[in-house]
Amino acid sequence: MSSIQKNFFYNTILSITQVLFPLIIFSYVARVIEPVGIGKVSFVESICRYAILIAALGIPIYGVREVAKLKDEKAKLSQLCSELITIHFISSFLISLLYLVIVSLVSQLSEQLNFYLFGLIMIFSNVFSIEWYFQGIGDFKFITIRTLIVRIVTTILVFFMVTKPEHSFNFFLLTVLTNLTISTINLWQANKQITIKFTFLYNNLKRHFIPLFLIFSTTISISIYVLLDTIMLGFLSDEKSVGFYSMALKISKIPLLFVSALGVVLIPQLSSSFNNNDIDRFKILITKSINFVITFSFPLIFYIIGVSNELVLVFAGEPFLGASLSLKILSSLVLLIGLSNIFGMQVLTPMGKDKYLTYAVLCGTVFSISLNFFLIPLYQELGAVITNVITEVIVTVMTFYFASKFLKLELNYTFIFKSFLLSFPFYFISTLISKFTPNSIIILIVTSFFAGFYFLIMQVYLLKNEIIIDMKNNLIQKLWPNTII
Repeated sequence: MSSIQKNFFYNTILSITQVLFPLIIFSYVARVIEPVGIGKVSFVESICRYAILIAALGIPIYGVREVAKLKDEKAKLSQLCSELITIHFISSFLISLLYLVIVSLVSQLSEQLNFYLFGLIMIFSNVFSIEWYFQGIGDFKFITIRTLIVRIVTTILVFFMVTKPEHSFNFFLLTVLTNLTISTINLWQANKQITIKFTFLYNNLKRHFIPLFLIFSTTISISIYVLLDTIMLGFLSDEKSVGFYSMALKISKIPLLFVSALGVVLIPQLSSSFNNNDIDRFKILITKSINFVITFSFPLIFYIIGVSNELVLVFAGEPFLGASLSLKILSSLVLLIGLSNIFGMQVLTPMGKDKYLTYAVLCGTVFSISLNFFLIPLYQELGAVITNVITEVIVTVMTFYFASKFLKLELNYTFIFKSFLLSFPFYFISTLISKFTPNSIIILIVTSFFAGFYFLIMQVYLLKNEIIIDMKNNLIQKLWPNTII
């Protein structure tokens, strides 16, 4: 098995754990603390995540690229990681001061002061999470095993610590402790492989400023339209609307974790190929990535639209049923974000064309802020939903345009069109099954079974999709090694 296949396997397992455990937790917690409690925690967490993203200065993206270049040179790698951690620590300290000032001055925030004070732990622990180091060296096995263990423990603790509607703070506290635990484990593991120490020499740090500034411009713009919608919804509407929106957004982005799994694995490979001037391999990897996103996105979109009511009822309960329409609309994010990640993070960033990604994201940000101010007061969470989708369309189109300027993208439009048309039955499968039973769990299980069966028929025999055929053949070889394919 190649390193890409191994890392994709581990990253797929990681994506499954990032879906399964949060779903178990969220499904339970949503029923305990209800939409208002979920809205409160989501609003506070969005503020904290926003501070974390600003303090990170683009290091999570820049770090993967630079670590991939130096992964075989231990001394230089140690120096690089030490410098990036130092920069991250300084920026986190400054952002924390600003964060405290804002929380103290804004009455709507200071009412939940205990939440925000513990949020400081999230901000500082993120300095030492250094996930970018393990992604850069391609150690997805460690990331997967660590995440699996931490999530199992967290899931168990939730059932003991969140038992009443007023336990929303306990739920947030567990989120903080999970972040702190992951950072501690990461730092311990990294110190076994490289030497990490603070270095405050300006001449050593300044070489990172310009590339970090370009990536940071993109990161902060992305964070504005990814997190600011929840924050604006909290200020312009109410906690119940935030709860509905957060629920719909969380469910809609579950498939994205799987669709994006290959992209995370490919970034170090793409950076290495481009630095070695192996453009042919670079293009092959990008083409595979695009086809992978198309293969799974359309079926997932129509599946989510078909079973949106059942998904909400099973994973959150009847009080959240108002999030069903939002979920239908947000299902398109699987395709849009999947493609924009390829054009931006897999083409422009490895090629060092970060400024063009920044242009695309800044344009999306302007539309996001403008539309949210206009639509949220009129349509509450639906206004944020519509804005989110329009913003992602703009970013996807612009990143595609810029990526096409530097790399001849080989899109199979016939395959894309056929995939779209052949995905309509995923919607009708659920509609048909719902006529035989009102039970949401049964509808989901039976729909998933028939949808999975139709997916294989569609990809292998109708589209003759090489990605799925290769997966099928590899699985057969693993299960029955002597089989001739």
